[in-house]
Amino acid sequence: MIVGSGQIDVTQKLGGFYLLLAALTWAFMSVLIKKVPTQYSQIVITTYSSVVAVILLTPVVLPRLNHLDLSSVLQPEISGGLLYLGMISTAGGFFLWNKGLQLMNASSGGLFFFFQPIVGTFLGWLLLGETIGASFWIGTILIFSGVFIVIKDE
Repeated sequence: MIVGSGQIDVTQKLGGFYLLLAALTWAFMSVLIKKVPTQYSQIVITTYSSVVAVILLTPVVLPRLNHLDLSSVLQPEISGGLLYLGMISTAGGFFLWNKGLQLMNASSGGLFFFFQPIVGTFLGWLLLGETIGASFWIGTILIFSGVFIVIKDE
């Protein structure tokens, strides 16, 4: 609802399926993080989870490397963007998420996950000049309503 468009083709359905799969694995990871003994720091947990991700994703990525234009990747804008996505957005985000889960229970912390598309769309509007349609506002109202219902019942 937040980022939807009028026409949904096969690639968007596939993207929606991958988003659903990502949400399920994120929820699974959030529950498993709570089972890790508190003696381990969030840096250690984030490092181990990143190493596991690299090991599992490498076989998927290797066959595609021969299609990569290395000269374009070495441009400062692209390599800087990749470093930002890898180090700040991904590693930093995982670290902060894991730290937050350490400080509160997974069911309460999981509510913050639903604000991600709202913040992403807002930042797209603010920084990239993207347009925000009525479906964004409807989706935002639905998200806030759902979070309010969950918080009210706790």
